[in-house]
Amino acid sequence: MLLAEAAARDEAAARDLLSGVAALAPGDPIRIVLRAGTVTGNAWQEFIDHEPHRNAEQYYIRIPDVAALLDRLRPLFWQRLTTAGIDRTGRDIVISTFGAHYRIPVLANGLGEVVTGGPIQSPGAVEGSGVAPDHLAALLLGPHGVEGLTRIRPDVYSADEELFQVLFPPLTADVLSYYLPY
Repeated sequence: MLLAEAAARDEAAARDLLSGVAALAPGDPIRIVLRAGTVTGNAWQEFIDHEPHRNAEQYYIRIPDVAALLDRLRPLFWQRLTTAGIDRTGRDIVISTFGAHYRIPVLANGLGEVVTGGPIQSPGAVEGSGVAPDHLAALLLGPHGVEGLTRIRPDVYSADEELFQVLFPPLTADVLSYYLPY
């Protein structure tokens, strides 16, 4: 039995759901797909006796206007920075897609508008992050975050690991398709 894409309102409901599924096939193993950061994922973690699903689950997403997307994400980035207690006031956050780069000024009360610039081949020299344009969506929205992408993609890296791990954590994608990739 495979239990995937499960949803529950709270941890008690998630446990009830798991108990109900287990009752359908007493004694049979249940393969559970945990989605990190979800109610069910958190509630069922203690009941799992196998490694979580580790296959890459990425969809190719083309970002037609990187600056516009980063600009829309500024409030989220600011929230992540303040929650983590990172103060970079007066220093820019630099993200390079190698053919262009994007600077986000860090002000005392938030992040300034994104400024687009030309190529930066070594964003580490300005404490920035480099990401090939084909991997930008995975960095912003994917399940690996900057730390995981750095392990599997040589053209994704960050000079300030702590900063970019806060800005680009692993996220569970909510792209549902006609099949379960498990």
